[in-house]
Amino acid sequence: MIRYIDVSLSLAKHLGGLRKAGKKGELAVNKCEAILSDIKQYGCQCEAVFSKRTRNGEARIKNCVKYDLGGGYRLVTIRADSHLFICFVGSHDETNQWIERHRYDDLVPGDPLYLCEERAVHTEMVEPGCGESMTADDLEKRYENDLMAKLDEALLKSIFQGLFMSPASASDKSADRTKLWLPAQ
Repeated sequence: MIRYIDVSLSLAKHLGGLRKAGKKGELAVNKCEAILSDIKQYGCQCEAVFSKRTRNGEARIKNCVKYDLGGGYRLVTIRADSHLFICFVGSHDETNQWIERHRYDDLVPGDPLYLCEERAVHTEMVEPGCGESMTADDLEKRYENDLMAKLDEALLKSIFQGLFMSPASASDKSADRTKLWLPAQ
């Protein structure tokens, strides 16, 4: 469970730069602030936060999670024990450069480059599915359920179209295929 949130001292500077970048940057700042607010209130497993993660995640840094802010902007967080470090926000390329420069850094509680604040847990305000005591099995089930919710019957039929054909049309097609291989008489 995350008890402390450590915010980079340079985060405000990066957010200010995004605000000046135009409408897409302003929207990214708003999404970033909403994600940070949800993390502070409900934690990282809340649906509002969990659904904003990037598809591929981040493998170069252990316990690193990237969030998609739209318009090509990303937010980078790293978890270390009960601390969540809010490290960087920027464009996709800037985020990639930041990760490459900091991939071997060790983030420890009390780092002078981060402002630490204790996270207040609002148990009475927790939404369904926003608990942080999820096991790996629970996370896997949740992931499977999210994927299944995105699949509809039309998509499944297009993927497995051979299974949905009527038996008559299937036999007609197989008869047509065998005609191609039979010697001409």
